[in-house]
Amino acid sequence: MRFLLAFVALSACFPVIIPLPVTVPASEIRVLSSAQATDQTFETFLNAHRAKVGLSALSQSPELTRAATAHAADMEARGYFDHKTPEGLNASDRAQAVGVPSCGLGENIAFGQKTSTEVLEGWLASGPHRRNLENAKMASYGLGHVGDMWVLMLYAPC
Repeated sequence: MRFLLAFVALSACFPVIIPLPVTVPASEIRVLSSAQATDQTFETFLNAHRAKVGLSALSQSPELTRAATAHAADMEARGYFDHKTPEGLNASDRAQAVGVPSCGLGENIAFGQKTSTEVLEGWLASGPHRRNLENAKMASYGLGHVGDMWVLMLYAPC
């Protein structure tokens, strides 16, 4: 049953590339006051995979981590699982709310995994998630985890 839950959770995601910025005031998005600490195991595993396929390493962004964590917390608190909030805010809105331009974003979401290694392995086993992780244009990331919810935001500079 646990495998089925992970599969269902992962199947809901898709690459999100948003070229047009939308301005949303920070007050309109649930943003946590401080970013989570970098998950070194996740970063090591992610960058080892990227190196294996000939890509450069990604750096952890405190701003993207804050936005990803806020989305994970919001999904956990309000009991939904989606790239958009019930109000319709998306990854672009979340990035802009923390001061990151929305030139090129990718977002992976998942639920039910217990460790960042498990969630990364799940994303690598899913075509759309893997494409986000292996996008050569991406330069930084933010990983958020609250309860059973996981959010990864990836950023390609303008």
